[in-house]
Amino acid sequence: MNHKPRIYCIVVTYNRKDLLLECLNAIYSQTYPANKIILINNASTDGTEEALKESGYFEKENFDYHLMQKNLGCSGGFYEGINIARDNADWIWIMDDDTIPAPDALENLVNAVNLVHEDVSFFASCVYGPEGQPMNVPGIDSRPTDNGYSDWYKDLSLGLVKIRAATFVSILLNSKAIHKCGLPCRDYFIWGDDTEYTLRFTTHYGSAYLVGKSEVCHKRALTRALSIMAETDKSRVKNYFYLYRNSFVNDVIYFGKRLSVRNFVKDIIRTRHFLHGPLGFMKFMTVLRGTISGWLHWRKFDSFIKSQLQE
Repeated sequence: MNHKPRIYCIVVTYNRKDLLLECLNAIYSQTYPANKIILINNASTDGTEEALKESGYFEKENFDYHLMQKNLGCSGGFYEGINIARDNADWIWIMDDDTIPAPDALENLVNAVNLVHEDVSFFASCVYGPEGQPMNVPGIDSRPTDNGYSDWYKDLSLGLVKIRAATFVSILLNSKAIHKCGLPCRDYFIWGDDTEYTLRFTTHYGSAYLVGKSEVCHKRALTRALSIMAETDKSRVKNYFYLYRNSFVNDVIYFGKRLSVRNFVKDIIRTRHFLHGPLGFMKFMTVLRGTISGWLHWRKFDSFIKSQLQE
C-alpha cells in the first residue's frame, strides 16, 4: 500500500444493547482506529438507541447511525451497511454486535494487507469464545493447484492461512472485491449468508486469509457449533430453517446439486432419530421445510448473486 488505507467498520445489532456497547467500546479502543463506524440497528426494541445516547456515541464525529424500520436479519443489515460504505472506504471491517475485538485486532488485519503480494478479497480474524474456545473456524481453501495439491500453507510462515469461506465475525473486506462481487443477499436473513458472500469473493475475485495475530472474542450465548441435533431451546429451533435452506442453496450454487442432495439425505437420516425425543418432530420438519425451500428457491438466490457480479 502506498497510503494509509481508509477503514470503515460496520456493526449490525438487534436487541443486545449491553453487548453492543461493549463491542463499540472495543472498536473505539483499537490501536489502529477506523475512519468511520457505521451502526445498523435492526429495529431493536430493548432501548438500544437510548443506551447509545446515554453513552455519548451520537456525539462522536465518526459514528454513523442507521435505524431500520424492521428487523432485516444479519444479511439485510450488512447489505445496508456495505452499500453505505463501499464507495468511500478502501477496506470494510464487519462484525456482529456480540463480537469483542482485541485492541490490536484491526491493526493486525491491516498489517496482513502488506504481507501478501496479491489482490486479496478479505482477511479474517481468529475467533474465540469467552473461555478461549475456538469458534467460527473458517473453511480451509482446499482447491488443488497445478500439481494437484492444495496450497493453504503458502503463507503459513507469515502467520496467514489461506481460507475459502468465513463468517461475518470480524472480517476485513477489500472494497475492490465488493465492487466486483456486489452486496450480500438480503433474503438469506440469518445463517449461511456470510458463507455465501465469502464464497462469492474467493470464487470470483481472489484469495482470502485467516490472520493468526488478529483475535476477537465472540460472546454468543452458545459457544458450540450450530447443531439442530443438540439444540434444546425451542425458540431457536425455528431459526434452523434458514440454516438448512441457505446451506442447500450454497451447496447447489458453489458445489453442485449432487452434493446438496447427498447432504440433505444425510441430515434427514440423522434427524429422524430424534422423532421420539424432545422437539424431535419439530426438528425433523424444520430440516425438511428448510431443504425443500432451498430446492424450490435456489434459482432466485442464484439470480440475485449473478446480478451482483461485475465483469
